[in-house]
Amino acid sequence: MLAGLLNRLFDHDAAARAELARFDGRVIRLVFPVIQATLAIEAGRFAASTAPAEATLTLGLRFFAALPFDRTAAQRQLQLDGDVQLAAGIGRALGQLRWDAADSLSSFVGDVAGRRIVWLAGKVGGVPGAIGARMAVHLIEYWRDEAPLLAHKRDAQPHFTAVDTLRDDVARLEKRLALLDAQLDQRLAKK
Repeated sequence: MLAGLLNRLFDHDAAARAELARFDGRVIRLVFPVIQATLAIEAGRFAASTAPAEATLTLGLRFFAALPFDRTAAQRQLQLDGDVQLAAGIGRALGQLRWDAADSLSSFVGDVAGRRIVWLAGKVGGVPGAIGARMAVHLIEYWRDEAPLLAHKRDAQPHFTAVDTLRDDVARLEKRLALLDAQLDQRLAKK
């Protein structure tokens, strides 16, 4: 099902399909909030596959929540596992996709009606959508600045840095302990 949906979008976008074709013969697992599939790439199209995935690209709810407000923040929510170059390349191809809703609707209701429906949806949905987006941004700013329910990035950054430093220190300590344990085992084996 996921392959069919994505292929429809790629069929209407030659540039994105050419980007996808660069990865022909590769297998990737795509994980979305409500659907996931392992897909092989064949001739610039997706096909369902039972082969083990070389990489996994996970687009969680946080990605979709951040996307309307900040594309850079949304990109940080992507999770890439396995062959990172493959996952990043597929992510770039998916990011290039542009969906023409009027074109999709035209096959059901005709060209003129499809364009009018999209225009009307933009007029009706555009204003409330824009108001809702601005309201969400203002709520986040209020909770962060006025009623400190959320931490400001500049205040939280020292904590994140300290946690990263501690994680790196623990990893180094574990390696040292493993080395000492191996040396101790060697000495005991000699005796």
